[in-house]
Amino acid sequence: MQKSQSKNQPPQKQAKSHLKLFVVFGFVLAVANALSAYVHSSYLSQFVGEKNVGFVFTVAHFLVFLMILNYTKFINWLKIFKASIAVFLAMIVCLISLGLSNSIAPAIISFLAYVVFLNLVWISFDIYVEHFSRDEITGRIRGTYMTGLHIAWFLSPLATGQILKKFNYSFLYLIASVLVFLVMIGFYVKFKDLKVNHFPKPHFLRAIKKIYKNNLLNGIFIIAFLLHAFYCAFIVYAPIYLTKYLGFQWHQVGIMFTVMLSTFVLFTYPAGWLADKYLGEKELLTIGIFIMGVSAIVFGLADSTSFWVWLIILVCTRIGASLVEIMRDTYFFKRVDVKDIHIINLFRNTGPLAYVITPLLATLVLHFFGFQYIFVLAGVLVLTGLWFSARIKDTL
Repeated sequence: MQKSQSKNQPPQKQAKSHLKLFVVFGFVLAVANALSAYVHSSYLSQFVGEKNVGFVFTVAHFLVFLMILNYTKFINWLKIFKASIAVFLAMIVCLISLGLSNSIAPAIISFLAYVVFLNLVWISFDIYVEHFSRDEITGRIRGTYMTGLHIAWFLSPLATGQILKKFNYSFLYLIASVLVFLVMIGFYVKFKDLKVNHFPKPHFLRAIKKIYKNNLLNGIFIIAFLLHAFYCAFIVYAPIYLTKYLGFQWHQVGIMFTVMLSTFVLFTYPAGWLADKYLGEKELLTIGIFIMGVSAIVFGLADSTSFWVWLIILVCTRIGASLVEIMRDTYFFKRVDVKDIHIINLFRNTGPLAYVITPLLATLVLHFFGFQYIFVLAGVLVLTGLWFSARIKDTL
């Protein structure tokens, strides 16, 4: 399954131009995503209570899991451009509905649909970026693309904190809907004439069998799942823990998360460059898993009221996560081609699967232990990834 040069790949100059556009589109879409990502749990808790938030996330990502398995059929029916436009429109409707909802039914339905369509649009972007990429510089391409996304996530929490000082959650969702609309317009204008062929009919069980038997890929799937489980624990539960249990204000949390996410901006591209040129992925992946797992456990066990202590711990969690994330994508996309869409879909489904399982585990933890043990469990699970990183074979 080693990736090969595609016959339909555009000329290098054109590909470079298109990749630059996707960095811009990805940045704006990530801003729209990140503005509301850390308030979803607090927003939903108004309707369902803190202990039931995890269940809503589980249902949402179970639906994502099912939809991703069928997204290839949808792409082949409409072709990827029209499918992407349809998903953009659905996202905009969901965000507006979230902004206007004041009762449980429309709020929950809109949130569930939004999470589904958000995940689908990122798969479309993955396919386009992979279509324009060359194997030997995958680390740098993914590093540049992901750095754009991380800059958005770096800036957005501070903006979220400041917005919530004057406005409510509804205003955030309405701003996000405007940003998604702008991306959709830009995408329509620039890519309506681009031809990307249909993809092979997906065979779920056959794809699972391929991954299971392929020792070059199965370990990275487990690591991808563990990374998403870590993200789920922190995105869903850390804001509640920091604001309601430790007493920090939203503007303080916004500053914490902004500094925390700066690590992705600082480490992503350099790590991708090192993997391409000198080290391969294995060493940086192992270091990242260790840092991420240990710091998550420390986050759960720390006993302090100091803003700076919590900031340092959060920064350490994301130093590890930034290394794992770019090494995960660099390694995976060097092993597959755009025609392996069924494998790419399953790879991206590690996220929804983690978001199905992690909240269920967290809900179980909350019934028997304190809130902080959610993060301890997340850290222990992440450290099991060291065994799988030891089995990775460098692409360099």
